[in-house]
Amino acid sequence: MANTAINYPNPAPLKAVEGRHVPKGLAEIKALMGSERHTPEYVYTKVLSEQERTLVCFAAGLKRHHLESGFANFDADTRLKIHKAILQMEQLVKAFTDANAMAPAKFVQHAPRVEANINYSHLTITKA
Repeated sequence: MANTAINYPNPAPLKAVEGRHVPKGLAEIKALMGSERHTPEYVYTKVLSEQERTLVCFAAGLKRHHLESGFANFDADTRLKIHKAILQMEQLVKAFTDANAMAPAKFVQHAPRVEANINYSHLTITKA
């Protein structure tokens, strides 16, 4: 069998970029991405309600004092527990969504006969 190797010329070496110019649009995007609003502490403290923070802490296996101390006082281990809990909750939502089982009607379908008054801030069930 004949040698069919092709010899390609060596490409010219890349030149270093001096005085890297960042277009204005990219600079603005970079500034937005670096904003404090794009941090877990901001979301936990300013975006989540107290009930949502309680749910995250419970899912992370944290104690009541963690809720009272605030995100800024959490050590790295505690923050990683919160991160893991959020990812687990995301997977739970994905499982129900992928199964097309997120509609409220599907949750009450085939349930024992009780009259349910559902308020999304809390759940109240009264017997008929």
